[in-house]
Amino acid sequence: MLQENTANNTEIWHRLVESEIVYIESRQNFIRDCPNKVAIFHKALHTPTERGTALRLIEYLKIEERQLLFDDLIDLASVSHSDIELCRQAILALPKSWLIENIETSTALILENGTDEEYRRLLELYIEIDLGLAGRLAKQALDHADPDVCEVGEDFDNYIKRAGSERIALKVN
Repeated sequence: MLQENTANNTEIWHRLVESEIVYIESRQNFIRDCPNKVAIFHKALHTPTERGTALRLIEYLKIEERQLLFDDLIDLASVSHSDIELCRQAILALPKSWLIENIETSTALILENGTDEEYRRLLELYIEIDLGLAGRLAKQALDHADPDVCEVGEDFDNYIKRAGSERIALKVN
């Protein structure tokens, strides 16, 4: 029985290794041979069954190509879904100065009719980018007419103040 399980496990393992080799070759062919990867990624990011693959492969695009997909990534980062961490990683891999310069313009339309969900998800992202940037968005949420959005603003404003105090304490010590 043990030998039977070992043989079966070995067979399963070899199929996995073979599948990975096929995947790597397919990935290389796509990256090398697809002339309009941005259009493919744009569509894939909005197709739930393709989104994870696109987000795992986005690092193979040139920075300029990833920047063309920025609005799509921001749109995805503003709501909860199973790939939100991959989406945030793709955004955070962009140059920080470029992010700070472009993110508020990209999120403005989303936040125009944003609910507490969009504010919360974007504040989570903003905190990863820059506390000053996050502070501005938290203030915007605090001034919102919707009490649920105001509550999000209060939560993040308190978090940002604590994080700032902790950083100052670390510098002193």
